[in-house]
Amino acid sequence: MKKILLYPTYFPSIEQMAAIAQAENAVFEIQDNYQKQTYRNRAYIAHSNGKLLLNVPIKHNKMGQRQKTKDVLVENDFPW
Repeated sequence: MKKILLYPTYFPSIEQMAAIAQAENAVFEIQDNYQKQTYRNRAYIAHSNGKLLLNVPIKHNKMGQRQKTKDVLVENDFPW
């Protein structure tokens, strides 16, 4: 049985989607510490002017402590 461990991302890459399709069992790691400035909340898309970076804003911990991936919330206090 082929297992794969993945980190949840906003818009997974083609490589990630291919790995999920080939695996018999895919598990998403949500107990890990959330890492800022990664593809977990970012994606590049094709645009008429070239590549366009999309970011999903998240609510950061006010105490400056690390957050678990499962505890991260989307910031909806302003239009994005």
